[in-house]
Amino acid sequence: MSAPSPSHAAGTGGSDEGKVEPALQLTGVSKSYGSVAALMPTDLVVGHGELVTLLGPSGSGKSTILGIAAGIIAPDVGRVSFHGRDVTDRPTHERDVGMVFQRYTLFPNMTVAENVAFPLKVRAVPAKESQERVRHFLNLVGLIEQFDRYPSQLSGGQAQRVALARALVFGPALLLMDEPLGALDRRLRQVLQEEIRRIHEDTKVPTLYVTHDQEEAMNLSDRVVLIHEGRVAAAGSPREVYLSPPSLWAAEFIGDVNMVPLSDVVDRGNGQCVAVTKTGMRIPARISERVPATDAAYLIIRPEDCRVSDNPREGEPSHKGQVVDVAYLGPFQRVRVRLDSGWTIVAAVPGRAPAYSTGAVVYCSWNNGAPLVVN
Repeated sequence: MSAPSPSHAAGTGGSDEGKVEPALQLTGVSKSYGSVAALMPTDLVVGHGELVTLLGPSGSGKSTILGIAAGIIAPDVGRVSFHGRDVTDRPTHERDVGMVFQRYTLFPNMTVAENVAFPLKVRAVPAKESQERVRHFLNLVGLIEQFDRYPSQLSGGQAQRVALARALVFGPALLLMDEPLGALDRRLRQVLQEEIRRIHEDTKVPTLYVTHDQEEAMNLSDRVVLIHEGRVAAAGSPREVYLSPPSLWAAEFIGDVNMVPLSDVVDRGNGQCVAVTKTGMRIPARISERVPATDAAYLIIRPEDCRVSDNPREGEPSHKGQVVDVAYLGPFQRVRVRLDSGWTIVAAVPGRAPAYSTGAVVYCSWNNGAPLVVN
């Protein structure tokens, strides 16, 4: 049995006939609580079959966006559309959304099968079809053998899988997930991330997923939308957001970076430039058109793009320095080097590589194309 999916309007008629509307579209939505702006005017789109993650620190506005999409929070201004239908003023129960939260919210007096069947019972789905859908989704989440158990007999991971099956069983127009793995331990989170990704690829239900965990966002998402202080700070595929962050804040939030302030940016053109540090280093770098020439700028390089060696590397710029400290972390060593220029950088060296001792004289270099100028 294939995953049930509802039929929704895809076009708007007229000259746009045949146009496929996004599964979710937020247009200029904002929200304030008194003098506190929880969300500045924001646009957001979730395409058909797409999993979009809202990533950001606590209080950044992620859950406000999710609440507006769900109909739990009314925006001060702006519009909300599902598949081309304006649902801004419609309550949650009329929006055809499935929701999964950090708390499992399972009915303790119902079995696993009864919990999953509950949305179908509310919608008066015939008994035979309901049984087929319940079996399909319990198979999908790997819990068909636990169909007659009660929530108290399940592990945390199993309970969250039941909550996911219940949110999907009626074929929602949109799936909303708010920190669903936040209460689980790290290893179980990793396992369930893979499960969620597999289930999404199977069902293709458009999904808006909220998390503050960078690894979770990178692992799950088709697109990551980075939220900071009620604004979209970055958006793109995990690769795009990680390799080409638009700002220093975005770069530091979604990974480790080496950063140095710049005194000037010269020879700018075709996405390339020469970054001039305040100590006089001149480093070829990438630069986005979004970086204004008049703003303060910084050069960033990811630690995994940096190399450390005992001697200068032939054919590429190498910078002499001294090892400040080394931390062994298993898969890699975090080697901190103070360059003679005064810039202290961290290199992620393979864990099996020979260990460097504190005080050792070394030479640092980095991959071509790794340095990036941001503001």
